[in-house]
Amino acid sequence: MPQEHFVETVQRDQYTYTRLNRAALDELRSNPSGGGDEDAAHALIDLLIDDLPQDPQHEGLMDNSDTGAVIRCLKAVLRRLSIEFDVPFHDKQGYYSFRMEHNNSVTTDLTRVFAPARAALERREQTTFSGGLRGLRGDLRNLIFAAAQKPEIVWRDVAGGVIEITRNKDHCLLYDRPVGAAGLTWGELGKWWRLQDGMYGVPQEVRLQSLLTRLRTSLNTPEQLLLDTYWDYSVQRNFGGLPALLPQVYLHYDPLAQHQRNQRAEGKVLARQRMDFLMLASGGRRYVLELDGKEHYSRDGKAAPDLYADMVQEDRRIRLQGYEVYRFGGAEFVDSQVAKTMLWGFFDQLLTP
Repeated sequence: MPQEHFVETVQRDQYTYTRLNRAALDELRSNPSGGGDEDAAHALIDLLIDDLPQDPQHEGLMDNSDTGAVIRCLKAVLRRLSIEFDVPFHDKQGYYSFRMEHNNSVTTDLTRVFAPARAALERREQTTFSGGLRGLRGDLRNLIFAAAQKPEIVWRDVAGGVIEITRNKDHCLLYDRPVGAAGLTWGELGKWWRLQDGMYGVPQEVRLQSLLTRLRTSLNTPEQLLLDTYWDYSVQRNFGGLPALLPQVYLHYDPLAQHQRNQRAEGKVLARQRMDFLMLASGGRRYVLELDGKEHYSRDGKAAPDLYADMVQEDRRIRLQGYEVYRFGGAEFVDSQVAKTMLWGFFDQLLTP
């Protein structure tokens, strides 16, 4: 259930405006959602996070009474799910008072405020899974991507699957929203990007361009060509409904660097920590796109069968875990126009039902 379900457009003479759909809210408060109360709870949390910005001068969509109604509805939905969670404010004015009482500290960040509720919802979804995407083991909780430098990660809440990036946070992105049966689309990624620092209130066209620019920073020239081509492909089709293409996504995480791991008696334990690109499509399908330069199969210009063997062994392993792997050779990207034509054909075949 998208948060737009709780918003309605009103026509008044020569102008239109949007407002909270109180009827939809009252219905959900009284009766379980047809699409599932878990999704409804996430949508209500998203609505609150989106509409309670850092700047108290920004009025947002909802007034004080509207915000209070959303919070009451969220509490009712969580009670139906047997989830104990107390929102530390009752309306919009209470939210601003809450921030002032805590000196606008990190503990008032709304993502942190609602993290326990998110974790409880995800634990519940893990036991009643009905079509969303799973990671290699269990449900998909966190996506670390667009990583230009390796992050340092700690488990903030092991039981709840909550992680925190404590180093090189500015060099990677963390998508920490649930990914449902529809996959992770450009539209959903755009909504998440809107919540990042400096993005709230920015015009959509400017915001999306900043997202593309940020994704490109983690890539080399051939990889940028692949991303740019899919972006153009998406723009000329149903952009918001197409699966997003995430670059440099962590598949595994080893706190040690590869040279440190190789120096230990235990040796290498995690091959290919990052994927070049990951696409989370509808129906739980996961497409891995790899762009292979000569370093994948040679050393110092000479063929290295062991490197190639490691690569295909890892391919087999993740395929058995439900990933579909598609490889491109670096030679296919020497001529950019030829590469674009090839990629358009590939995406047509990949994404056409």
